[in-house]
Amino acid sequence: MVVTAVVAAGAVSAGVAGWAPWSHGLPAEGGTGREVASVPALRSARARPSSTAQVTSPTTVAAPAAPQVPASASWIATLHSALPYSATPGGPPTGTLAATNPFGAPNVVALVGAPGAGGWSQVELPVRPDGSTAWLQTAAVTLTWTTYRVAVSLPARTITVTDGPATVLTAPVAVGAPATPTPTGATYLWELIAPDNSHGAYGPYIFGLGMFSQAIAVFNGGDAQIGVHGNDEPWSVGRPVSHGCVRLDNTVITRLAGMLPLGTPVTIS
Repeated sequence: MVVTAVVAAGAVSAGVAGWAPWSHGLPAEGGTGREVASVPALRSARARPSSTAQVTSPTTVAAPAAPQVPASASWIATLHSALPYSATPGGPPTGTLAATNPFGAPNVVALVGAPGAGGWSQVELPVRPDGSTAWLQTAAVTLTWTTYRVAVSLPARTITVTDGPATVLTAPVAVGAPATPTPTGATYLWELIAPDNSHGAYGPYIFGLGMFSQAIAVFNGGDAQIGVHGNDEPWSVGRPVSHGCVRLDNTVITRLAGMLPLGTPVTIS
């Protein structure tokens, strides 16, 4: 299934609408839905003060050390306002990221590598063409990190979630049909939506990816965004039957919705 969405007057509604990069909507068969506000807690990357701290006695003690960021960590940027981005660090603006995603939650983008030392960080953009990147000012966003990663294998029709070196979960999935294949490449979890009808075509949760179908330009009036979601056709799991989305068992997508922060990297191969 391909995810599309429309935001009207601050609310999510189903139906057909023209698509713009920051306005897309759920297909009609999925009904209406709402953004899920931060189900998993993000791990903060903010360092604690490194100076000494005064206590009640004249003795000073060192403040707790900044948390160590594991080598396996992936970085996430959360926007607080609309933010211009550039093709090169410090270059002229080539576009603007909205402060919120189409469902009104703070916009989240995944970093490419670690935060830049020069005040600029490279990020993945949730726009066409897939794999688009840009640079934005690091000081203008809140940085967090996660050690979770998601890998979807199209030949095996499985999804695997790891936390650092540990495998947390492996489960079967439905993938795109031959005429509407699931695109491959690196992306991230951009949105988390709870459809009003948890027994509908998308099940209880949809992770919208920063990735779009290469076979379908428009789906139900909106851009054909790829999602990872539940389903109302359990028989389809394990088969190549979708419009490009990755379908999971509803118990699995519910577990992932409570585990994975937005910005978690996803690789489809």
